[in-house]
Amino acid sequence: MPKLTNGASAEDIGLLSALSEMFDEIDPVPPAVLRAGFAAFTWRTIDAELAELAEDSMLAGTGSVRGTDTRLLTFEAPSVSVVVEVTEIGDRRKLVGQLVPACSDTLRIEHPAGSTTVAVDEQGLFSADSLPAGPARVALSVPGGGAVVTSWVTV
Repeated sequence: MPKLTNGASAEDIGLLSALSEMFDEIDPVPPAVLRAGFAAFTWRTIDAELAELAEDSMLAGTGSVRGTDTRLLTFEAPSVSVVVEVTEIGDRRKLVGQLVPACSDTLRIEHPAGSTTVAVDEQGLFSADSLPAGPARVALSVPGGGAVVTSWVTV
């Protein structure tokens, strides 16, 4: 049997294809996992400035902010800091945060179920209720036509 360039024979490729089809039928990838995977690729916006996670109360060993179900995250980019308090409410999440400096009147919270656009007030404060648990990130436009996105975190 001739070998293909990656070392696998045509017979091997056929067997792997049959196995893939079988698993797709009996144990498909859950839709939420597919959406999360596709959402991860949306960071293709090369022009966007990345706001890296600078502080996480859960990783700092300080415990939660106000109890066992609240977490404080701080993301920093050269043009803006994004501070977010995440509160667990069952299987949903409430996010309350602030942009420092206040530089946008709306922002988008991206998650596997899609995205949620919220208003930002003149002090940079924002709030989003009832977001799904799982990976999320904040995306916003900044003055001068730029964009900022936070790194993905599991909330």
